[in-house]
Amino acid sequence: MHCAIKWIIPISFLAFPHFVVAQSNNMVGQIVAADIYDSELSVNKGSLEGLRNSLDRNSIYFKPAPEPAFDYFRTRPNIPDSISWHPVLAKIAKSNEWGFTTGPINWQNEGFGKKYGEYLTVWKRDRRGKWKIALRAEIEHPNPSKEESIKFVNPANEKYFKQHSDVRLDQREDIVRSTDRLMGTILMADNAVAYKEFLGDNARMLFAGYAPQIGKENIFNFLKTNKIEIKTENIEVDRSYSGELAYSYGSAKVIKNNRVENFYYIRIWELNDDFKWNVIVEMLFEK
Repeated sequence: MHCAIKWIIPISFLAFPHFVVAQSNNMVGQIVAADIYDSELSVNKGSLEGLRNSLDRNSIYFKPAPEPAFDYFRTRPNIPDSISWHPVLAKIAKSNEWGFTTGPINWQNEGFGKKYGEYLTVWKRDRRGKWKIALRAEIEHPNPSKEESIKFVNPANEKYFKQHSDVRLDQREDIVRSTDRLMGTILMADNAVAYKEFLGDNARMLFAGYAPQIGKENIFNFLKTNKIEIKTENIEVDRSYSGELAYSYGSAKVIKNNRVENFYYIRIWELNDDFKWNVIVEMLFEK
């Protein structure tokens, strides 16, 4: 795994009128390497070292409520004796300052059995060029992940429109917020219609207590088989500078077998070639 650190490639930016092009052969390798490095640090130097390594004052952890990561680790040192993870899916924005990783994770306390789950991390580059965790959440499920495929995605086209106005940047976030709220409105009426409209074909659902569901049809079947209905209410959004990747999170009501449970949700959104926002990752876990 240590060889992954060699994937870090210097990035240069060539400015053009109205557009920026990021020059790199493997931009996504940077966040993959940062993610793997933190996991290896956790294994070799202790859980706390690995979990705190890429934090800054803006990092948010869901434990299970969203809270400043610095505060969480300062006041709640009860973390597993050992923890490790590795990414199986990673994407990075054209602007090379925003991306995410997700994959299997396992924990263990001395004298107890190993626990398994999935993690989701959103990464943002700070002003010094270092990758920091913007948001991180984890779910638990009973068995080790059997997923073997790995997909680390660089932008197909590194050209994007450069925004000069903070007002315009805020407006672009409002578009994501409105889209997430629209999905929530449709979910109130009909889950099948909402997920058909907003899920990407290769989307993955990370639902606490279950193995990852990958692909739109598998997600449909999972929700139908387990008689799960989901209602969501947005709290926060964030969007990459280049604009094609974003996240949203908020509160959810999960109805299963006529029982209502309170959850949080996180969604990773991607703007497709037809300028339509699709959910490519959705994570749901109990409050």
